[in-house]
Amino acid sequence: MTSDSIEQQIEQAVRADAARRETGLEDALRRCESAGEAVFLFGGDSATIHVLRSRIRSAFPGLRLAGICDADFSGPAGRAILDHIAACAPDVVIVDVAPKRHRALIAEFAAHGLHTGLVNLPGTFARHAAAQPQTGATAASLAARLPSRIGQAMSGFAAAMRFSGIIARQLVHDVAPRPVSQAYHALRRDG
Repeated sequence: MTSDSIEQQIEQAVRADAARRETGLEDALRRCESAGEAVFLFGGDSATIHVLRSRIRSAFPGLRLAGICDADFSGPAGRAILDHIAACAPDVVIVDVAPKRHRALIAEFAAHGLHTGLVNLPGTFARHAAAQPQTGATAASLAARLPSRIGQAMSGFAAAMRFSGIIARQLVHDVAPRPVSQAYHALRRDG
């Protein structure tokens, strides 16, 4: 086997995985629509979840969308959010959070007595919301259609941009002034 054939096999595997992730949300929504199940969407930021809601309503008119909630905060979901989800009485909660946060959310659901289907599809809300409505094309699907070297370069650039965005948000979060009570607690802990 040549290195080109191994490279091509890896590229095909990556493209197949990206295609699977692209359709994961649509597959879940299609199944819920056909089963008549009420769906609650939890995750992403406020703008993404609202765009996603309008796209889903137009793409899946028969879907019972029980509610939405962004996850644009750190820490646990909290009682108010869990009460909101429970009040919406969904059959399935589709989540877009990091796997570590998903494990914590499962524990919160159990502690709160929420016994509903909980499906985590990390990264799908933003990709679905960013898709152009006419074509359904995303940056990942466009990169998959380009010659391999250009597609790899674009994928690498997109990954670098996502990473720099994470770092920038962390820097802004660390520099942001703390409320007086948090500053006092941090001072007491540090000495």
